[in-house]
Parts: sequence; C-alpha cells; structure tokens
Amino acid sequence: MALTKKQLAELKELLVTEKKRILDQLLKRQDASASELTELSGDSADIASLEISQASLHKLGSREQKLLEKIEHALAKFEDDTYGICELTGEDIPFARLKARPVAQYTVEAKEMLERKERGYRKNEEVDASEDYFPSDDDDE
Repeated sequence: MALTKKQLAELKELLVTEKKRILDQLLKRQDASASELTELSGDSADIASLEISQASLHKLGSREQKLLEKIEHALAKFEDDTYGICELTGEDIPFARLKARPVAQYTVEAKEMLERKERGYRKNEEVDASEDYFPSDDDDE
C-alpha cells in the first residue's frame, strides 16, 4: 500500500528535523574542537588526552556524516517519487518501518536477505584469510 500524502509529509519532516539536528551538532563539535586546538599547551599527558578526545569526536562525526548522507539520499527520493519503495525489490516499505527508520532503503525481508548474503561473503573471506596464516606441509621443506 503506497504512502499517503500525510504520511509522506510526516516522514519528510522527520528527515529534515534530523538533518538539522546533525548539522547543528557537527557545527558545535567543530567549534569546540577548534577552540581546544587553539588552547593546545601543557604537558604531554594533556596533549595525549586532547588527541584521544579529538579522535573520539572524529569517529562520532564520521558516523553522523554517514547518517547525513543517508538522510540526503532519502530526501532526494522524495524528489523523484521513489521514497518508500524498496531499492531491491521495488515493493512498498511499510509506514511503520519508515517511521521507525526514515532512511530505510529496503523492506525488512530484503534487508534480511542482504545481511544473510553479506554474512555468507564474510564467512568465505574469513576462511580464505585463515588459509594464509596456516602454511601447508609443503612450505616446511
């Protein structure tokens, strides 16, 4: 069942609000980080602590950056009337799923299928990688 105009408007508002929140948060972090760097002085422990803090902020910022990219992708789908349509199957994504996760690109079933496939690839990669660590009997000679 396709989303109603009211549902679409509600979901778009959620995305826009979350985008604004992330941008505001990233700006605050950037300002705080810049002021910490200008005050950089003290012993090596202080500097090390500041570097760890900077690394943590960067990691959080990169997670939010990825979410921001997903939000931008979802908002772009509003423009071409494909928001709420599974990118794998072409089926409608239920409103309840989109309300819980407005950046959802897949139905639950399609996402589960992709995750099973990904786990299968990872298992094969792990098996291949473990073979490199254990030389064959021929290598001992």
